[in-house]
Amino acid sequence: MNAKQKWVLGAVAFLLLLAIAGFGYQELQKEAERKEKNESASEAKEDSPEEKETTEYAEAPDFTVWDQEGKQTSLKEILEGKPAVINFWTSKCPPCKEEMPDFEELYQKMKDQVQFIMIDGVGCMGETEETGKAYVEEQGFTFPVYYDRKMEAVINYGIQAFPTTYILNSEGRLVTGGRGMLSKDNLQGLLDQVME
Repeated sequence: MNAKQKWVLGAVAFLLLLAIAGFGYQELQKEAERKEKNESASEAKEDSPEEKETTEYAEAPDFTVWDQEGKQTSLKEILEGKPAVINFWTSKCPPCKEEMPDFEELYQKMKDQVQFIMIDGVGCMGETEETGKAYVEEQGFTFPVYYDRKMEAVINYGIQAFPTTYILNSEGRLVTGGRGMLSKDNLQGLLDQVME
């Protein structure tokens, strides 16, 4: 197989992964809307324990990243059995930089109850591991940062824009997520929901 065929095959595989991730994200949004409707309906009447429905969430896709000491790890190894927030960012992204102090503040407040997993999208928007590390150090952030050297996390989650944030429950299942900057109040609200 020559280099051109490999490139075409790689591009097709990448597009297929993006399509699958996009479909998964749409299903996640639909599930969140269904849950909201179910909650509204349940407020209108009292349910007996037998009538209550449990909502099934999709398991969060695994990925391989590198921690701040350069050690390779995976999401499954990182998760500690408590709710988690996964934030995809780069130091080249102005909205990412605007929301990160709020993530740091909430990390300091909630780190015993919620796990923070901050994924630097190395290779995206001209980001390098060095620029990401320099930014974190310069700002004095203390939340755990992981470097997506091979873009595995970015691909597995279908990241098309930065920042993008996902919220996981204590079982490592996706509860909600979306693109765009989160205000501190919005992030706090999402975390409060998974802690209930």
